[in-house]
Amino acid sequence: MKTFLLALLFLTSFGLGAQTSLTLDQAIRFAQENNHQVQLSQLNVKDADAQILERKAFGIPQISGEVNFNHFLQIPITVLPAEFGIDPNTGQPDPNFDREVKFGLKNNLTGTLALRTMIFDPSYFVGLKAARAYRDYTAQDLENAKREVKYQVIEAYLPVLLLKEYLLNLDANLENLENLRQETQALYTEGFAELLDVERLDLSLFTLATERESLIAQQEMAINGLKMVIGWPMEKEVTIEGELVSFLVAADEKDLEGRQDYMRWPAYRVALQGLELANLNVKLNKYGYLPSLDGFANYQRMYMGDDFNSGFWANASLVGLGLKVPIFDGLLTHSRVQRAKITKLNSDVQINMLEQQIDLSVKNARKSYLQSKDKLNSQERNLALAEKIYQTTRTKYSEGVGSSLEINQAEQAMFSAQRLLVQARYDLIKAFYQLEKASGK
Repeated sequence: MKTFLLALLFLTSFGLGAQTSLTLDQAIRFAQENNHQVQLSQLNVKDADAQILERKAFGIPQISGEVNFNHFLQIPITVLPAEFGIDPNTGQPDPNFDREVKFGLKNNLTGTLALRTMIFDPSYFVGLKAARAYRDYTAQDLENAKREVKYQVIEAYLPVLLLKEYLLNLDANLENLENLRQETQALYTEGFAELLDVERLDLSLFTLATERESLIAQQEMAINGLKMVIGWPMEKEVTIEGELVSFLVAADEKDLEGRQDYMRWPAYRVALQGLELANLNVKLNKYGYLPSLDGFANYQRMYMGDDFNSGFWANASLVGLGLKVPIFDGLLTHSRVQRAKITKLNSDVQINMLEQQIDLSVKNARKSYLQSKDKLNSQERNLALAEKIYQTTRTKYSEGVGSSLEINQAEQAMFSAQRLLVQARYDLIKAFYQLEKASGK
């Protein structure tokens, strides 16, 4: 149902030629349906389901049918021993005895129905358990893939909002600067300002306009990067909704202190499933030393004759048991067991490495979040101070007691503070999601 609704949204928007807008949650959901890595993980889950059915089939009785037809162009000749040609009356070889005889008829039609079933095989149930464990492994891997895609989308989505915020501030500054330029032009016309004052403002307007063009190009590239991550067609337009300030959410205190619960990490659960598979593989290979027992039954009906009118039908049937006992396989099973044990040890090491990586990422994410939070508080104070200085300088300039150089410096300081505040918000939001990811969410 979810896939259908997303497809309907996709087709409706593009079919009408309209521009589609996406929130972060919508982008994540779309990516988790269309990202290639997620699709590959979903196929792995389906393959694991098929493997379970395949493994079950080994324990279900197997029935097969076979039909063979032979037409002898020349019936094979059998040479009898000379003793068969002894005349019982004389005890001497019979000179008329023909030792070359033909056993068989020209046509032979045989139909066979065979039943074979496993009676005892210790590796069967371990193999079935391993197949189910592998299915759990692929399910955990799918969950982990969706989680990775989620944070890939976030990392691609936030820069678009950052550039959007830059452009909003820049447009507001351009408007304010244009108003100031008009005031200065009026003062210059009346003889209360110098031409240099007007030219300084013209230079500032030109610089901001050039910067705006650069930001628009960067925003387009950022949107293309987001399209790539979520699987959106490059030729289709999309608008990104939201503002940076709406993503400023305080981190959960539980994520900022205490030990990390490794089980919250899908990647850790995947590693544990891998360890279980390794243990089952050791057990499965050890069962290669044990015997196995199969049962079988055959029913056969055969027609024989030189033609299809004067021949006859014959039936045959049998049942039996087949016991396979390993005696010596050239140390093949032994080597397989050793390799399985090494794989298990490898899984143990990988889990230990993953625990260390989780601990390190959590520690770094907590520190980065707290630093970004302090940085944002400082930039908010800096912007408030820069705006106050700018307003004071502009008032002095309007009253004729300030210079154009002072207002130009105050203006640049305010623009810089605005940009640094937006960057600080972006850094804090990014640090928040990094902390969330490090905490296994």
